Order: sequence, then structure tokens, then C-alpha cells
Amino acid sequence: MIHIQNISKQYGSKVLLEGASAQLGHRSRVALIGPNGAGKSTLIRMLLSQEAPDDGKITRASHLAIGYLAQDLPRLSGKTVLSEVMRMDGRREELFGTKEELELALSENPHDAEILERYGRILEEVEHLDEARLEARAKQILSGIGFQERDYDRELTEFSGGWLMRVALARILLMDPDLLLLDEPTNHLDLESLLWLENFLRRFRGALLMISHDRAFLNRLVEEVWEIDQSQLISYRGDLDSYRAQKAERLAVLEAQYEGQQSKIAEIEKFVARFGAKATKARQAQSRLKQLDKMDLIELPESRSSIRFRFPPAPDSGREVISLQGLGMNYGDHLIFKDVNWTLQRGSRVAIVGVNGAGKTTLLKLLTGKASPTQGRVKLGHGVQVGYYAQLQAESLDLKKTILQELEAVAPEMPMSQVRGIAGAFLFSGDQVEKKCGVLSGGEKARVALAKLLLSPSNFLILDEPTNHLDIESKEILLEALRNYSGTLCIVSHDREFMGPLVDSVLELVPSSLRAQGTQVIQLLGAYDDYLRKKQERILAAEPAEVRSTKVAPTPDFKENKGPSNNQIKSWEREMLKIEGEISKLELRQQELNQVLGDVATYEDKARSFQLIEEQKGLERSLTEKLARWEELSLLLEKV
Repeated sequence: MIHIQNISKQYGSKVLLEGASAQLGHRSRVALIGPNGAGKSTLIRMLLSQEAPDDGKITRASHLAIGYLAQDLPRLSGKTVLSEVMRMDGRREELFGTKEELELALSENPHDAEILERYGRILEEVEHLDEARLEARAKQILSGIGFQERDYDRELTEFSGGWLMRVALARILLMDPDLLLLDEPTNHLDLESLLWLENFLRRFRGALLMISHDRAFLNRLVEEVWEIDQSQLISYRGDLDSYRAQKAERLAVLEAQYEGQQSKIAEIEKFVARFGAKATKARQAQSRLKQLDKMDLIELPESRSSIRFRFPPAPDSGREVISLQGLGMNYGDHLIFKDVNWTLQRGSRVAIVGVNGAGKTTLLKLLTGKASPTQGRVKLGHGVQVGYYAQLQAESLDLKKTILQELEAVAPEMPMSQVRGIAGAFLFSGDQVEKKCGVLSGGEKARVALAKLLLSPSNFLILDEPTNHLDIESKEILLEALRNYSGTLCIVSHDREFMGPLVDSVLELVPSSLRAQGTQVIQLLGAYDDYLRKKQERILAAEPAEVRSTKVAPTPDFKENKGPSNNQIKSWEREMLKIEGEISKLELRQQELNQVLGDVATYEDKARSFQLIEEQKGLERSLTEKLARWEELSLLLEKV
């Protein structure tokens, strides 16, 4: 589908890629990873032909349809939600416009082989579009990612940026392209929408290339990892966990080779220094120097800094940390909660879950005192000290202050050297602490907000999506720090790997279909993984029958079991041999058809020519399905 051949790219003195090569097949499922600034977005722009490599080339299959979701808010028309999604970024209008133009051209030149060939291709795309079911499919996708039926005819101007990103996602999913390029697709999704998207992408028959910090999401979907590291594009087979094991092995080998080479270099330099001036040894010394010049020096990857911290011991508090008594909350005529009664005990670790709009952030603001209820009361227990991490870091930072001023304000009595030390633990050192908070990136603001939590000892931490702007390593360090935290914890997050080992109960917010009833608050005791499993079952049960019956791409996990039985392996091998025979027959017939359709005389009989074109399209569909299954079997047998 796409062949990357020895490409290089640099901006000024910064080399992003050097001699990079890789391939994307029709069923490739790839995670693209690397630190910020490594060149991930640049590589995607080159795949989209928005930029050209300085050297090398990128070869694409002809008529390749690509759906691209960027992190930036895309251009959207002034239309309603449903009509914008069905536009498919203008592709639908373009397709039918081209079809009409070609039909007009054929009426004037019915035997033009080039027009007939283009018309056949357009007919195939129109058939793939499935116009009769397009609106129903669009509504299924919109429902899956969290839109209500009443939202379909609302103007786009009524929605926030996060919801507009969901519209953009729905638009490319409806396109059903050959290749999906997804840059952080889960950033604006709640847990229910994320699980739905995961199921959708597992059924998707095209290729996937994704950038994401959600490890569980990638592990469920990808079979290959491309890492951009020190200008190199390195490919690893398997999911993200397999990548980490393979990379550790590769680095161990590289370090051994590096040490061996350094030892050899030291030996040569010692010989030259000792004997270079002696006439009898000068020739040998020169020979050794030439050996040094020809040597390809091994470079070790640069060690990357990561945040490092532990929360201070939590001060003592009463047994009841917080209680909600007859709590009610509404914004104008919009009721959020009513009659909520809930008590949180000391040492509890609660996940607050629910779809976007259910009131999770509102509830957290009520718990922190950032908002006041319209009915009832929120009562803090004895000695409770609250630490709050806001989802939008700008809410908790003074954007006019420097990083150092923001941290000093939290702990005015702490020695400056200690404040700077904590700033350094969050990767702000030297002159960086003088940067204004207003110019920081999302990830930098997240680190400042975490540092503030560390500087103000608390026994009740309330965290709203704390992992959104953190890379995988930083998330793991935060997870370990929270696991060792001795206080009480309330957390909102859709990061499953983060939440699973951290919480011991779930508070689910379930919005009523009747606005007058508000959101129902349900406490669920038990493991977070049990809640996830039940949620997944509910999502699958709610899907239409034709969607449930669609085959999900196999993702057997050989890491957690002994792998498939011998009978299963033999069954795969037999099926693979059978498919290879079928593919040969289809390809032979395809060659015969190509010869016939290449003859201008064929088009004198218009009915027969259209019949042959239809047969050719059917052959291509069958071949695509057979090749996709062959590739799945090949991957399964390769893993065994």
C-alpha cells in the first residue's frame, strides 16, 4: 500500500529522519511512537504528500484512499452534525460529481477505453460507499462515539472543540478508507466511546497507522510498532508490550557491541601513541589509524529524562473524608444531579466514570469547593486537606506567572533550593523555570500542576484526567507514585491501564434520558476490570445485529497463554494452502479479463463491456478478501 524507501528529512540543523525505510500493507496495524519533536507528525505529512522527503521516496498504491485525523481542530462546514459527517470532507460530492461528468462523456464517446476504465473505477467507489445505507451508518458511528439522536440536526457551532473532534473522527470512519492515519484518536473520548472505537477498529478491514499514548488501546489493536529514535525509523513486530521487550534486547546487544568497539578503539589508540614515532612501527601505526577512519562508529541512544517523584506522607484525617447530603445541582433549567447521598471513607480509591456530559467534572468541582450545589450540602471531614488536579491545567495555573513563581506561591516558606529541586524532578531546570505558564505546552502545564500537588501536602487527592498530556513513561511513574500514596483518592480517567491497578471501587454517573430526572449516581464495589468487562458486554449487546455478526480481526494473545493447539495450527495451514490456490485462480482470471478489456473491440458491445467490468470489480473484491485472510493467517503462523 505504501513503501517508504530510504527517506531523509531535516529542518535547519535538526535531522528528523535519516535513511528511513518501512512498508504498510493492506492489513497493517502500526503504532508510530517516539518522543515529542522526533518527527512523527512530519512522517505523517510525508505519507499524505503534504511534504516531500529531502532524499529517498515514498511510493503509494494507485487510487489509495486515506482518512486522516489530526490533533488540531479540522475545518468543518457550517452544517449540522449529521450532514457534515455524510459530506465525508467533500469526498461524497466529488464522487457523484465525477460520476455525472463521466456519464456525460460516455454518452458522447461510448467507446473511449480511458473513460470506461475511469467510469468503472468510480462505479466501484460508489458501490463501496453504499449510498442507500450511508445515513444509517453515519448515525451508528455518531451514536457509538457519544452523540445523542437529538444532536444529529444541531448546528456545529453549538459544540465545543472536543465534540467537533468527534465529528471529524466520525467523518473519516464513515469514509471507510483503505488507510486510517489517526493522531491521538482517544484524546477527546470518554470510556464508553473509546471502547466502541476499539471494537470498530478491530473490525476495520483496511490498514491502520496510529499515534497514541493509550497503551491498552494500542495493545488491543496493533501488530507492529514503528519507533522514531535518533533519526532512525525502527520497526518491531507485535504490540507495544512486545516492542518494549524487543527494544530491551536490542539495546543490550547494542551496548555490548559499543563496549567491544570502544575497547578496540582504545587498543588502537594506545598502539599508535606508543609506536607511531618509531620508524620500525610507523607503517603499522598508519595502518591502524586507517582502520580507525574506516570504522562505523556505534552510537548509543541518548538517555531521556523522565519525571521522578513520590507524594509526601498524607496528614491524618477523620474516618469520613467527605459526604454529600441531598446534593442537587443545576445550571439554569438544566438539571445535573438531585438527591445525591454519598460518603467517602478514609483510604478509599474511587474511579468516577460516565459518558461525557454526565457531570463528572461538575461533581469534582463540588467536591473541591470550586462550585457550590444548588441544593443540599458537601461536608468535608475533620482534618481533610484537598489536592486538586484540573483536566484543563489553565484553570489551576496563573498564566501570567513564571513556573517558579507558580510553585513558590504554593509553598512560600519552602527554601528556594528545594522548590527548584522539585521543579527539576518535573524536567524544569536552569532558565526553564523562568518561562511564563501561558507559553507552556499541554504536557508542560500538566507537569507544573503535578509539581504543585507535590508542594502542598494533602490527604484527599482529586484528579481529573491526569494522564491526558503525559507520555507512557511519565504515566507509569505517576501510577507508581499514586499506588504508594497513603491518602484518599478520587479520579476521573479513561486510561484503563492506569485505572485498573489503582482504584478499588467505581462511582458511575448515568444520565437519564429524561432531563427532568438528571444524572443517576451509582456506587459499584469491586475491581475496575470487572466494571470494564460489564461495560464492554453492554456496548456489544447494544450494537445492531449486522454489526455484531461482522467478523472481528483475530488478536490472539500469546503472551498470556501457551498459544494455539497443534490442531489449530494445522487448521490454519490447511486454510492457508486452500486460499493460495483460490488466489491463483482469481489472479489467472483477472489476467484474462485485463487482456479482453484492453482490446478496444470489446467496447463495441456496450452491454458485454459493462458485464466484464462488473466481473472485474467482483474479482477485485474477492481477491482483497482472500489476500486479507491470507495475511491474517500468515501473521498468526509467524507468531507461533
